[in-house]
Amino acid sequence: MKTWIKQLLRRNKYLEMLAYILQNNQILNSSGSGEFDTTIDGMYKHSVNVGNLYSEKYSNDLDGKTVLEIGTGYTRSTMLNIIKEFNINKAYCYDRFNCLHENDEIIIKTKGLEGSLDRLEYISGINEELLKIDKNSIDYIISNAVLEHVDDLELLFSILSKLLKEDGTMYHKVDLRCHNRFKNYGELYFHTFSNKFWNVMGGKIGQPNRKLLKDYVKLFEKYNLSYQINILEYFDDFELKKAEFYLKNKNTDDYKVSIVEFKLCKK
Repeated sequence: MKTWIKQLLRRNKYLEMLAYILQNNQILNSSGSGEFDTTIDGMYKHSVNVGNLYSEKYSNDLDGKTVLEIGTGYTRSTMLNIIKEFNINKAYCYDRFNCLHENDEIIIKTKGLEGSLDRLEYISGINEELLKIDKNSIDYIISNAVLEHVDDLELLFSILSKLLKEDGTMYHKVDLRCHNRFKNYGELYFHTFSNKFWNVMGGKIGQPNRKLLKDYVKLFEKYNLSYQINILEYFDDFELKKAEFYLKNKNTDDYKVSIVEFKLCKK
């Protein structure tokens, strides 16, 4: 959907609700690209930035390893660049929705990444499709701004825990902001909707799942994962003060974290 149309719909809360309901039922087309640039250069630049994030975490220990990326998005070039740079043995790209853009093939060809394709496997579909991968075979599982869109995190982590080697690790950067949904009314306003109505507005299209930091901690403990938490950003005091009004009796301390990263491994 074009940016100017999105901006118009966001001027009225009820129009915005209607637009999400129509998108969720595939009546109104949505690109699913958020606010990202979908030009060839824009997509490639974004993929390089994400790749740099991953390589910063594991650059000293990637040679010969097997890596699984959760939430590949529009292009496989992030993992293909990492394969090329660090001599990864095998990489899997997974996305719940097959949303590879038509520019994906062009990027791979023009950026000289074709030589790495034989070490990459792309998987899409329900989370259970990941079970095509051998158990206890993955050294590193990585994602960037993806987990907040996963509807059934418990199912996903039950699978990831099976795929990860005993000495393997996971890195997930999670964006707990509203992803522009009802942002005009407050950064945390999207938490005011009932679960039932929230699912009507986007349960089929990967909308934010509205999980909080405490929910992730419970999940990690349930699957016997040790965890390190690094909070990158908090919502500012102005937004939290507004949230005290529209979240009513909820404890706004639970909502303070806006961007966080996790490093996980099996206990």
